[in-house]
Amino acid sequence: MKMTIKISRVILAIGLIYYISGCKNKSAVNNNQLTSTQDSSKPKAQESEENAFGDLRKIAFTVTPEQLGISLPTNKTVVYGTIMDWGMNDATASIVTYNTGDASLYLSSGGGVIGGGQHQNVSSAAKNFVSLAQTFLENTTKAEKTTLPSTDEVNFYLLTNKGIYVGMEQMKNIENNSSPWLKLFEEGNNVLAELRKTNGE
Repeated sequence: MKMTIKISRVILAIGLIYYISGCKNKSAVNNNQLTSTQDSSKPKAQESEENAFGDLRKIAFTVTPEQLGISLPTNKTVVYGTIMDWGMNDATASIVTYNTGDASLYLSSGGGVIGGGQHQNVSSAAKNFVSLAQTFLENTTKAEKTTLPSTDEVNFYLLTNKGIYVGMEQMKNIENNSSPWLKLFEEGNNVLAELRKTNGE
């Protein structure tokens, strides 16, 4: 299992490098065009003239159930979105998903993939990720800030109708199979894998 996690990490790292290099070849786009509900038939790897990572990530945290068009019960805490931040070397990858199936990848180095949830494979992976996150809620604490992770650290932010909750883990614990966050990390990795398939580059 330990070897599987290491291989998985290498695959994800290669995927991020792939996106970073691919995004640099894309034309610049206006930040206002970068929304999770684009009408394109294919998710796009995009880069703006000014790195939009911070703004896009900030918006991801402010999306409400009402904006997603969903209604949640008021008598219990329900996870409707997840933001998995992974710190790698000098960059951060943020995988953003909602229980509607919307999914995006933002890279602090610039670029990413937006609107992947328009495709069934990505939508299903995103919904599974959010659904599994619900079972991890008891392992989190209320988030006072939404800070970026350090290198080789993963932050799991759970967006709920009662606020934002967070769980943090070191990659070394995921790699040695001792982390209670292992399954959620793998599910986030799966979302990324499906985004890559759909982008088809």
